[in-house]
Amino acid sequence: MTTRTSTCPCKSVEIEVTGTDKGAVLCHCSNCQAQSGSAFMHNHRLTKSDMKFTRGQDFVKTYVDKNTKSGNELTRGFCSNCGSSLFLTNPAFKGLTILTAGTMNGERTQPSMELFPESKYQWVGDVTGKSSKL
Repeated sequence: MTTRTSTCPCKSVEIEVTGTDKGAVLCHCSNCQAQSGSAFMHNHRLTKSDMKFTRGQDFVKTYVDKNTKSGNELTRGFCSNCGSSLFLTNPAFKGLTILTAGTMNGERTQPSMELFPESKYQWVGDVTGKSSKL
């Protein structure tokens, strides 16, 4: 089991997630592009996870994203004070917590996979050394 923490830039929220580390992925779907304000979202996945708010749970707001390319509903958690994206959960995958790498404390690993490559900006190169999937 691995424990990872995430803290928003304003330090209002801190989250601790314990679970099985499944590594990092880049998501190129249009929803993650919009949520991150960038060409992709760098996410870190933990399964069989337990999420605990160690600070600022009252600042956490969620958005249920029903219009996803995969058809899976995602709950996107963010800080209501600074607006930073913190985590994603998916009711179709019980025990899966996805932390946004930009708010993670400690080491951020190189993504092992890229999701939704058909939405990838053509100027973004391969960062995994593998072909894209999903």
